[in-house]
Amino acid sequence: MAAPKQAEGRTPERRSRGRPARSPEQIADMRGQISACALRLFQEEGYAAISMRRLAQEAGCTAMTLYKYFDSKIDILRTLWADVFDELFDGLEHIAARHSEPVARLNAVATGYVAYWLEHREHYFMVFMSGGVSQSDVVGFVSDPALLARFEMLRTHLDCALEGDTEAKDLRLKTDLLLCALNGIAHNLITINGYPWSDPESLVRQATGGLLAK
Repeated sequence: MAAPKQAEGRTPERRSRGRPARSPEQIADMRGQISACALRLFQEEGYAAISMRRLAQEAGCTAMTLYKYFDSKIDILRTLWADVFDELFDGLEHIAARHSEPVARLNAVATGYVAYWLEHREHYFMVFMSGGVSQSDVVGFVSDPALLARFEMLRTHLDCALEGDTEAKDLRLKTDLLLCALNGIAHNLITINGYPWSDPESLVRQATGGLLAK
């Protein structure tokens, strides 16, 4: 039987031969692969030294493919920062759940916060000391509501330890001071490790004790 004739003036339709759309699981896997590669490179050579082209080569894809998963290099770094803080605060929530007494819980969480950075110094340097990162890059990350919600646990536990009768303005000030103290302790113990510092737990207890003093 003869094939039907194509209508005059019309061209045959062609099927698209492009790659099928990736599933959400495949996209997540590829983002994870790129993030893991970036984490290694940023820790070994520094954020500023790594280009998107270099990262694509190490991840086994083209630069064009890389940009399908991340908008920019800072987008990748922010993803790594978010992963670090998720790991940190997930651990702190487990610590908090083991303590029912408010002051003991605050001290345990505060000590755990410092201990995390001491145990993951490479994460500390990547989060707080990456070269080539602008202030606007940092502001765009720390102003994220999801991250701010996680830091809220420090205010909550401090409020409980203060017996819930501290005015909002004073509680905000004490929470900020607590975070400054904890980051300062971690920073000094990590970056000036030749000095014979007191042990981290004692430093933390001294800091929280000052905040809880009436």
